[in-house]
Amino acid sequence: MHDAIIVGARCAGAPVAMLLARRGYKPLVIDRDEFPSDMPTSTHMIWHTGVARLKNWGLLERLTSTGCPAMADVNLDLGEFVLSGRPPPAGDVACCYSPRRYVLDKLLVDAAVEAGAELRRGSVSDLLFEDNRVVGVRYSDRGKSPGEARAKIVIGADGANSTIAKMVGAESYNERPHLAGNIYAYFRSLEVKGIEFYPRPGRMIYAWSTNDGMSVVGMCCRYEDYHRLAEDPENRIYAELRAFVPALDARLRGARREGPWLKAATRNFCRKPNGPGWALVGDAGLTMDAISAAGITNAFRDADYLAEAAQKTLSGEMTFDAALAQYEQQRNETSLPMYEFTCEMAKLDPPPESVIALLVALRDNPEAMSAYFGVFAQTVRVQDFFAPENLSRIMESAAAN
Repeated sequence: MHDAIIVGARCAGAPVAMLLARRGYKPLVIDRDEFPSDMPTSTHMIWHTGVARLKNWGLLERLTSTGCPAMADVNLDLGEFVLSGRPPPAGDVACCYSPRRYVLDKLLVDAAVEAGAELRRGSVSDLLFEDNRVVGVRYSDRGKSPGEARAKIVIGADGANSTIAKMVGAESYNERPHLAGNIYAYFRSLEVKGIEFYPRPGRMIYAWSTNDGMSVVGMCCRYEDYHRLAEDPENRIYAELRAFVPALDARLRGARREGPWLKAATRNFCRKPNGPGWALVGDAGLTMDAISAAGITNAFRDADYLAEAAQKTLSGEMTFDAALAQYEQQRNETSLPMYEFTCEMAKLDPPPESVIALLVALRDNPEAMSAYFGVFAQTVRVQDFFAPENLSRIMESAAAN
């Protein structure tokens, strides 16, 4: 009998296991992959609040020791002018990182196992129920006979196509269709200035540094253009870069691409993240478009929330239903404003005049510009920055100057 069974050992599952094990509980983690292993459809970005959690967990030094560079400056190239600044820090964390997933996920899994979590390689084939509550799983362990494991809570941390979510019939809501597609590749010997964003008609082009002296360069495009570009990315992406961002294109020509162009299109949805005996975390519970690069940061935050809720019910401090309802409320209050903001961005529509005026106003207002970048870093709440009174102050300040 385990205290928790966690299906999925990457950015959401491994932290939950680590946090529960550090509190003296006995989690079992099941994942079909071996570690280290890559995850080829990831933006890699850990924004400031996510980095702050790594630091709180005692894992930031492990990440920096891998040679993953810190990034502090954000550069938003709007064509006619560039907004450059730094988001407000998360505590004393004033930078972000973009590690390769074979680096980050192994680091997280190792931390969970060191804390006392048990890791098994396998795939869940069924759930065990008693009195209409989930009480365990049936799983196949590679090279061994199928087995069963029981626990007081079963957690699905197995991604957007979560097996656990399907098995419990988790309700989806706030669904959006595919809005954008993402095509990217790794480049060596490319000089990148912090985080680079290039909004262009129907596009969001980006570049930032990662492990092994490489950089991630990619393009988010409207979903109706995605399949055409993805059919021949080598020619079509370079043609787009040459047309939209010739300076970046010239730098890329002097760099060396390593590996193929990678591509993915993400659905946007929320799922009810809890029910009798089960919970969902990370992309299994809420998935948003890659354009805001928020996935890993969200996974860390929700892992923290869920570990706290699980501890409350395992210790007897709260009933299971009350603790998990609290988790759902925390997740939604934090996530839904960013979810709506991301979905709106992912449409890649031409900006209305009000948005253009806001961006122009930010140019001569470093404090407001920093707060705008803080929306992405999740150090400034979406609803606070876009509150009518805050926008009025920004516009009034621009008019006075």
